[in-house]
Amino acid sequence: MNIAFNIEPFVGAHPIRFGMSRAEVHQLLGEPESSQAVWGGSGTTDFWNESRISVGYDTDGIVNHVGFVPGGCELQLLNAPLWSLDMQPDPNPELMRRDMTPVESVGILYFRDLGISTTGYHDDDENQRALSVMPHGAWDVVDSPCVEPSLKKYR
Repeated sequence: MNIAFNIEPFVGAHPIRFGMSRAEVHQLLGEPESSQAVWGGSGTTDFWNESRISVGYDTDGIVNHVGFVPGGCELQLLNAPLWSLDMQPDPNPELMRRDMTPVESVGILYFRDLGISTTGYHDDDENQRALSVMPHGAWDVVDSPCVEPSLKKYR
């Protein structure tokens, strides 16, 4: 499956929108290759390994986040390219142009003005590289204290 996703902050990663049902996502992407209950019983996450996409649902089966690992799909932010199938550069410079004050918690950068988090880029951990898109209120579940990240490599 080669599908392009366009992130619209706090709305979703089109064609996936927050608030869609699990059945609607399966109509768009097909059946997932695997699914996993979220720790603590707070929902489920479906995985499409070839496309390197995950979609999380709350206990009612409603989309509450979309995750991307580089290399499986095309990704845009408000129609501006972030990743192609051939190239997946560090998305943080583009994200920082739109939200200059991300915070960090347990190695994850949170761009609160965009509803986007990234990991593995700012700390050069290639095995952890990922980007997630979340709706308003998702930051409320971050239970670790947020700190100002070291972003020297981007300045």
